[in-house]
Amino acid sequence: MLDMQTQSVPAGQALATRSLRSMRNEGPNIAMEFDDGSVGRLSTRWLRLACECGICGDTASGKRWLTPADVPADTRATSIEISTDGKMDVVWQDGHVSRFAADFLAAHAGRGGDFGAPRFQPELWNSDLGARLGRFAFDAVVEDDAALFQSLRALRDHGIAMLTGVPAEPEATLRVAGRYGPVRETSYGKVFDLISRPDARVAGETARAQIPHTDEPFRYSPPGFIFFHAIRTGAGSGGTSLMVDGFQIAERMRRDTPDLFALLARHGVTFHREHAGEVFFSAEAHVISLDASGAVTGIRFNDRCLAPQTGAVDEIDGLIEALAGLTRLVCDPANQFRHQLQPGEVLVFDNQRVLHGRTEFDPTLAVRHLRSCNLDRDGVHSAFRTLARRFAPEEAEAVLYQGAIF
Repeated sequence: MLDMQTQSVPAGQALATRSLRSMRNEGPNIAMEFDDGSVGRLSTRWLRLACECGICGDTASGKRWLTPADVPADTRATSIEISTDGKMDVVWQDGHVSRFAADFLAAHAGRGGDFGAPRFQPELWNSDLGARLGRFAFDAVVEDDAALFQSLRALRDHGIAMLTGVPAEPEATLRVAGRYGPVRETSYGKVFDLISRPDARVAGETARAQIPHTDEPFRYSPPGFIFFHAIRTGAGSGGTSLMVDGFQIAERMRRDTPDLFALLARHGVTFHREHAGEVFFSAEAHVISLDASGAVTGIRFNDRCLAPQTGAVDEIDGLIEALAGLTRLVCDPANQFRHQLQPGEVLVFDNQRVLHGRTEFDPTLAVRHLRSCNLDRDGVHSAFRTLARRFAPEEAEAVLYQGAIF
């Protein structure tokens, strides 16, 4: 594989900004120096497998004909040369010829010993989010791809963004949400109207306070991103939104209570939801998901649908204390961004990073009506990467945090 963690650029889409100055065939590796003075090394076997010529096929499209088994461990280059346009031409021992752009090589060959594509580092926040929260005009996001990309970048950075000037009309919900990716239809429909009512089916239809939580952790794959479109809010009657950065909370637990953090990252927790005769969901997963590097990649927590937990009798109290510690942190005002939604505003947030709740409100003073819809995170991230190819190519390849994966 490669020597250094840097941003990858597929061979077919590399930007012609660098050229090779020199190369050296070391047998199992190829060493390179670029015109900007940077140097790096690549595995020869890796480089052969990276060929995407018409014979080998294209990995991005899936029309790929070369397999890892076709590249033996002792693969060697019989000839490497720098072409007149600064690219690398390689002749392999079986006579196959490959060509690689310098930017592609530079993106994968490096100065250190890290492996894999770079992982995007999210910006953590607490009650101070207000000064950094990205706010974007509805008309711009709907009509202008550049504005849409900026809002997607805000979602990447902070896990949350606000849209303003949204018509306080039901049809506007799907019109704007569809710009970010396909809307997920669930057992609650494609769009769910949250209106307080005496015969509430879910907690969101009551006027009671809700502590910050993620939605639907009882699904194997919880909603990725959520849109809260304010139609009527009854300003002054309560119902202030409470938003918490779950990644910031997790990192605080990792630092201050590492034993509790470890329990939430490795002990299965069961969430469930049942409407008799209609649905019965149950999922066991980690409250804190970590990726292969140990970075926090997703949060799954909702106190209202915690099932009776299972575990050894000498471990279960520790798990309950870990859940209690997390609950205390998400309820701490110092960790909460508070905002009173106004008609025409939409909060868009990553449901596998940002926990949301609200204060109680008085349903006798005003009707509170929010429209909610869900998008899968891979669709939203696909939209970000696709637009990044146009507006910020250097940001398109980084590994984004992939959510509450288990």
